[in-house]
Amino acid sequence: MNLSQTALSHRIKKLETDIGLSLFQRTTRTLTLTRAGQEFFPKARDMMVRLSSLYEDLKIEGQTARERVSIGCLGSLGELYLPRALRIFREQNPDTTVVIYDEHAAMLSDRVAAGEAQFALTILGAQRWAEKQRVLYEEDFVAAVPAGHPLADRQHLTWADLVGYPLARISTTTSHGVILSESLSDLMHQLDWRYEVQRTNMAGTLVLAGLAITVLPRAAIPVSDAVRIIPITNPTVKRTVGIISQDGAPLPPKALQLHRILLREITQSRKTKG
Repeated sequence: MNLSQTALSHRIKKLETDIGLSLFQRTTRTLTLTRAGQEFFPKARDMMVRLSSLYEDLKIEGQTARERVSIGCLGSLGELYLPRALRIFREQNPDTTVVIYDEHAAMLSDRVAAGEAQFALTILGAQRWAEKQRVLYEEDFVAAVPAGHPLADRQHLTWADLVGYPLARISTTTSHGVILSESLSDLMHQLDWRYEVQRTNMAGTLVLAGLAITVLPRAAIPVSDAVRIIPITNPTVKRTVGIISQDGAPLPPKALQLHRILLREITQSRKTKG
């Protein structure tokens, strides 16, 4: 107990004074428990065992938390930037588990707010009061047109040029859908949104099949000889990409390390493409 015999004796006497009962029967040769001490001892021992067990459980939980990083990422952004960042992180932290929530922007914001994701790479929108945002870059929405389509040879398009052609859009409940609805206003109703999907991958699949044109951020469109990527103006629609985290809550060391690696990879990738 790292106590001297005298200090321990003083603590026992203080305990007995506080409760108003003797716990030990003392003689010049022996020290035994009184009846009160006999009743108190097993209860106190059980409490100490439970406290010790709780302490060990917390240590294990803390160790597990240090070996687990949870992040959020919009699917199209994750495909672009996560693989290389995760490869570098794994080389430096081979025993750390990374949980990735690849969901819509609104769900990612909820994950961060609840502490389930330590940070998220996503589209920035209206900022929540407890959310910290870091803007990374802006990106235009462009048209993905099947090769051989009447519009495929155009160098530029306006939204009016798309009227009368089957289009595939991302659901209006997603961040991409909201951006388009707010940016195009009444023009949205003039366009033939023949297909509505939940994820950018499916919209790209419909273009590859020659079924529709889709409008997505440039980075979300698959690179293929079967698809032409054409800028759209009048109006130009953009999305803002960034990272969100809980305001006032510093990232744990491993999450901060992955955060920095991801930022570095995004910066280098943007410079290479630029």
